[in-house]
Amino acid sequence: MSFWPLRRHRKEADTPIPSKPASTGLAVVELWTADQRTTVGIDLSQGRLSDLFNHEETIRVVVLDAPPEDPSKLVERRPDQEWLELEVEQALLVFAPPQPANPNRRLHRPRQPIEIAIGPFEVSGLVSIPPGAQAAGFIFRQNVRFTPVTRAAVRDTRLVGFEQRAEVVLVNLRRVATIRDMGIAESDEIGTGEPGLPDLRAPGA
Repeated sequence: MSFWPLRRHRKEADTPIPSKPASTGLAVVELWTADQRTTVGIDLSQGRLSDLFNHEETIRVVVLDAPPEDPSKLVERRPDQEWLELEVEQALLVFAPPQPANPNRRLHRPRQPIEIAIGPFEVSGLVSIPPGAQAAGFIFRQNVRFTPVTRAAVRDTRLVGFEQRAEVVLVNLRRVATIRDMGIAESDEIGTGEPGLPDLRAPGA
């Protein structure tokens, strides 16, 4: 099933792929376009989810038949599952796999509530900002493709009463219609893992 342009991964005879250490499993990530929501497995052993979506034009994924019972755990790729390439620009929202915050890595960062309109969705939550900054202006000055919103609530304007919550959602800033500051920044002790400024690596990476 194709939820946006997906291509089979190039075979070795076409363009050799640099060798990488064997992954111990795939992180479970949910991807939303305006019309479809798809759960995929992504190898995060070599980098953070946010870095992949900000620096790569396409990402290797395995489309999962259904979300696993525990999306915080890695899943193994079955022999019958093909690697596919997705064009990251088509994603509006990327739901990161749940991860516990690392108590050994704590930072004191101000966070500010915001509200974002993107496609048919409204996203409210918190973003980490420098002291004295305003969230909307700071986010767009970062010149990144995706920005993390923590403790997010996502509403679909087409469905009355629909709301989905997540610790971290990556929002495609190139597809945002509006972004509004919703209050004064509050200082809080948050980790560099989720929630807060997310590490977004596979557990144990």
